[in-house]
Amino acid sequence: MKARHVGWVLLALPILALAGCEGGGGAPIVTAARAIELHADSLMAIPGVVGVYEGRSGSGETVLRVLLERRSPEAERRIPRRLEGYRVELEVSGKIEPMSR
Repeated sequence: MKARHVGWVLLALPILALAGCEGGGGAPIVTAARAIELHADSLMAIPGVVGVYEGRSGSGETVLRVLLERRSPEAERRIPRRLEGYRVELEVSGKIEPMSR
């Protein structure tokens, strides 16, 4: 009977680990545009976040960039390091306002 329980635990552990991930740390399985579409609302709800876009790292890797009005410990703590397999980078842009016509 104990061996049966161990089997279920071993089966459940990887499933639980994946369920707890914020989009996983592996290779992206959706486009960066789709990742932004899935997470933009929750990211924009974080105080100080003023935008999200697809960018490139210095090595040419596709990343998700989160624009901040200014750096804050709260925003840096709440923004995940990876989403949907993409690395998330923070960029301070300042306040973004619409252009006048």
